[in-house]
Amino acid sequence: MHTIRCSALNSNMTYHHHSETDIVQERLKLDLMGHWIDHNWIPDHQALDPITVWGSNSCTHTRVIDNFSQTFQLPNGWHFAGWEYMDCPIIPRITMLTYDGDPSYRTGGFIYKFQREVASADGASSETTIETVNALVLSSHYNDDGHLVTLTCIPRAFIDVWVKFEDECGRQVRGLSPDSKVVIIGGAQSSFVPKTNWDEIILPDKLKSDIVEDVESFFKKGVDVYKRLNLKPFRKLLLAGVPGTGKTMLCNALAKWALEKEYVVIYVSSADRTGATFGKIQQALNVAADSDTPTLILLEELDAYLHAKEKALVLNVLDGSESFVNEKGTLLIATTNYPESIDERVLKRPGRLDRIFIIPETREKQEAERMLRRYLGDMWKDEHRTVAAKLVGYPGAFIREVALYALTQVAYEDLPELPLEMLEKSYQGLKEQIDAKEEFFTKRAAKRMGFGEKERPDRSERETNTNGAKS
Repeated sequence: MHTIRCSALNSNMTYHHHSETDIVQERLKLDLMGHWIDHNWIPDHQALDPITVWGSNSCTHTRVIDNFSQTFQLPNGWHFAGWEYMDCPIIPRITMLTYDGDPSYRTGGFIYKFQREVASADGASSETTIETVNALVLSSHYNDDGHLVTLTCIPRAFIDVWVKFEDECGRQVRGLSPDSKVVIIGGAQSSFVPKTNWDEIILPDKLKSDIVEDVESFFKKGVDVYKRLNLKPFRKLLLAGVPGTGKTMLCNALAKWALEKEYVVIYVSSADRTGATFGKIQQALNVAADSDTPTLILLEELDAYLHAKEKALVLNVLDGSESFVNEKGTLLIATTNYPESIDERVLKRPGRLDRIFIIPETREKQEAERMLRRYLGDMWKDEHRTVAAKLVGYPGAFIREVALYALTQVAYEDLPELPLEMLEKSYQGLKEQIDAKEEFFTKRAAKRMGFGEKERPDRSERETNTNGAKS
């Protein structure tokens, strides 16, 4: 038998309670639960090499577990497939309620089911079978203040899957109520703190005011209008533009604004092993539906989620037919660098995207100057306007890089100010890099299409060209 006994776990835990009595009570409860697992579960599951671990209380939260997306991808192709009660006489079944009367954590014994598709053993058939793993979860109060302790018994080979599942449950619990952080679905981190202020966003004045008015008016008045028309209060916006125009920065500023309003903010990330999957979008919508406050969902690179395998699922969500309802309103803001890769069924069908904002490169000298001023800060001088005029038509990321490279040179040479010549040199160097890159990709594209440059000669041809024609 391979188990991590409660006593070993206790020695590595950090306690957050205020009395020795709490610690003793918790250890007593852990010992009781561990003893029950050893004698009532493990003997029947020896072949799976079971291990008992200290679990996270978040995986016993009623609203999180009952709404956990069964399409959310866990490591190695596993999915959460539901739960059922396990008869455990040492723990009463109790569901805790919030002050508003909503269910939160529950106690008792539970079987959590996880499943995945497995190819046929001989490899010759395209048929698959369903493999199931059961995890035992015991959760109990250990004092009169309602403090919880949770133990889980799983196959040792299943630890990575369980850790990811617990982590996702924790994210969702944090997303149930307003926080000072953005909750991340997927990705390497569980949350982040947005730093960008709205006045730092440099866009054409009308575009900037249109975006903020659309967002504010939906939460202030739009939700009631949707309800009056018997529509789900679910609005979808798309920010489209070439890379570097500031869409991510814009989302960061909107996230900060929403958190200041005490809204829930969720960021859907594809930056993990599973990539861009529908399960993450559904998970975010489940968290939003379970929230007691207005919710903002940020979904970057929408086009990445519209791959053939899951496009229909995403379209159903955008229609609203596959999404739950948050009575306080849910606003989904998606971005894309490649709107041309999003088919017309998304862009042109009414209701799937309520409004599309095109985030442009800089269009006016004043706009480029404002952006350059902000990045140069105290180093700005009026003579730098001549460079600002050349920046019209470039995305904000290019302007930022021009400023950053110039400021780096100032610091390297320990100069008291930024000479115009140094700023000009920074602009010219970056422009040449971009021009060279565009020329390179243009030639490659032409070669693939069968026109433009001739194909690279093979070795014998190069020798002929060098040494003269062969006889």
